[in-house]
Amino acid sequence: MAFTPVESGVGGMMVGLAAALAFLVDGKITGISGIAGPFLRDLPYEGSFTGGHQWKGLFLLGLILGGLANLPFNRDFAFPGVIDYHPVRYLLAGLCIGSGTRFGRGCTSGHGICGLPRFSLRSWIAVPTFMVMAGVMVAVTRHALKVDVQNPPGIAELQWPPKWEFPVAALVTSLVLAAVVFKLPDSIRTYVAPLVSGLIFGLGLGCSGMTSQAKVFDFLDLGGTWDPSLAFVMGCGLCVSFPAYFFYDTPDNKPLCGGDFERPPKFGNYTSLVIGALLFGCGWGLIGICPGPALVGLIPNLAFQSRNTAGISFALCFLAIVVSWLGADRIHQYIVQRQERYAAVSDESLTGGLKSLSPREVKGAPRVFTIAVAPCMVFYGPLYGLFWPCIPAPRGKKNK
Repeated sequence: MAFTPVESGVGGMMVGLAAALAFLVDGKITGISGIAGPFLRDLPYEGSFTGGHQWKGLFLLGLILGGLANLPFNRDFAFPGVIDYHPVRYLLAGLCIGSGTRFGRGCTSGHGICGLPRFSLRSWIAVPTFMVMAGVMVAVTRHALKVDVQNPPGIAELQWPPKWEFPVAALVTSLVLAAVVFKLPDSIRTYVAPLVSGLIFGLGLGCSGMTSQAKVFDFLDLGGTWDPSLAFVMGCGLCVSFPAYFFYDTPDNKPLCGGDFERPPKFGNYTSLVIGALLFGCGWGLIGICPGPALVGLIPNLAFQSRNTAGISFALCFLAIVVSWLGADRIHQYIVQRQERYAAVSDESLTGGLKSLSPREVKGAPRVFTIAVAPCMVFYGPLYGLFWPCIPAPRGKKNK
């Protein structure tokens, strides 16, 4: 793949514009996994298509339409074709991507475009974690196991002159649509704003090259012919989204449509964050797909590659992402509830605390410990032991 800084940079600006628009108008964080997962989880319930659920549905509709808008003018770049891997690889990667983004509470959009400009420590941990993990997976499959095509070391050739016509036209259209949203009456803007945000986001993913598996792989493959295009996606996207989060995310400000800004926790719960980021990075490095491009590319890839296994495998991957979203949500809620119960017990006497739990719950404590705490010990245990003599002792005690 060629190095396309102009096309990818313009696409990144549209992704950042969509994130800024959703935040300023509705106070929403545009993390695709955090939008699609809860939307699908609550979809079966009657009367749920209101409020936040309605916003998610309209945004996802706009996201799909934005991807389809790339087809007439930008198909070769946005949807060059699905790589024909074994369906099992797509299935396993989809499970990793879905569960990882839900356990880690974010992906490239939620933690990258939205979390980094909020100076969220969780996002600053998650982004390098899943990026490194994805790079490791590409290095293993391309260079160690040699199961994928290996490119010679170097940097991808610059595409010049750039194919700027459609990306620039899409950016100008996006700016006009965003300006119109700010001028609409509140009664109409409530419905139009999420649709326009999703539309701009989908257009940006196609223009940037994030929907191309080959381009993602070449970006992650530092040992082969490295294509730095996607760095321009993140960089230009942050240049647009940063002012919205930095200057307007204050206690005194409110979204244009009222209510409050969404403020996901910036600190804490690092164990599930790291595990989720590692899982997501593993899946992303296996197939070069993350949640946004998976949703945007589902219809185009099925429509044009439905007669071969590649298109079916892509759909299987998307189905695995959805199933693992729903399953990971249940597991995460279960672990959090158990942790809250055990935290409450620790504040009481041992006897009184155990009385508040059933024998079955007490018996299940080691299992919850294994799921939630043991992985953290694997990562940080050796480091903790190395620096143990340097850790100050609690008051009244001394390290032996």
